[in-house]
Amino acid sequence: MSRRIVVTALLPQPDPEPAYPEYEDVRKEARGRDAGPIGGHNIARMEDVIQRRGGDWCTAVLGRHFPGLRHVPSVDGFTLLVADERGLEPKLPESIVKARAAEEARRKDREAQAAAKLEAEKRRWALVTASAPVPFTVRENTRHTDAGGSLRHLTAAVDLRSGRSRLHKANSALCETPGRTNPLHLGDPLEDLPPTCKRCIEYAGLVRTLDAPAPPTPGEAATLRLIRSGAVFTMRPGRGQPTIRDTSERSHGTAWGQLGRKVDAAVKRVEKKGWATVETDAYRATLLGSQGQLWRLTDAGTAALEG
Repeated sequence: MSRRIVVTALLPQPDPEPAYPEYEDVRKEARGRDAGPIGGHNIARMEDVIQRRGGDWCTAVLGRHFPGLRHVPSVDGFTLLVADERGLEPKLPESIVKARAAEEARRKDREAQAAAKLEAEKRRWALVTASAPVPFTVRENTRHTDAGGSLRHLTAAVDLRSGRSRLHKANSALCETPGRTNPLHLGDPLEDLPPTCKRCIEYAGLVRTLDAPAPPTPGEAATLRLIRSGAVFTMRPGRGQPTIRDTSERSHGTAWGQLGRKVDAAVKRVEKKGWATVETDAYRATLLGSQGQLWRLTDAGTAALEG
């Protein structure tokens, strides 16, 4: 069996920028001590100085960032020993002070941007929940994460539907397909945090309870808009049977076009769903100058069209 050999390589160090006059003399003495074997005793002393003095003091003594004893040459360790023996208290290099100030400013800017983003997400989420059919719970995915952190998903306590027939199972993420072979692992409910899963947020504005009617199809929505415009009437032409007409368009070859386009089937479909009704107690003038009974949207029809 071959033996594994680990080699530690030291990266090139930046030029020092010491802010105290004794640096060159301290460095000269440190190079003299570094001439022979370093020895375990010296390493222990160096680690004691680092622990006792702290990283900022080590950085100030060396005139550059101190990454730790294992990542610097041995002469740096002896430099720390000499400076400690002499009781030096150097200031941090100006370049490091400025770099730290700039990093602190960037950190505060990132925090401010993150806070503003979170507040905007909360406002958008409040608009969605205001019209939601049921309360939602925000839960974090505890299995997978990425650079932006774990996604926060939405769950409901009851089964829901969206579109024509998509099922959203209770206590599962809205974005999750029932029967998924690798289901999401969701944590405990989160307080005062908005969801971040875009698919869940999209479905939150589309779901309905199982007993609620499906949303109108594009054709049904067009019929509802036509009814809302006041153009649809039930007509009773002469000896003929009652017929539902779109009086915004002239009919072809029937009563000189004054009845309007026939829309019986389309209007009956939305009436069956409770979205439209006809006024049976009065006749009104149609858009083509005839008389008929006006169709109008019910409250449910208005909600379906505007939802």
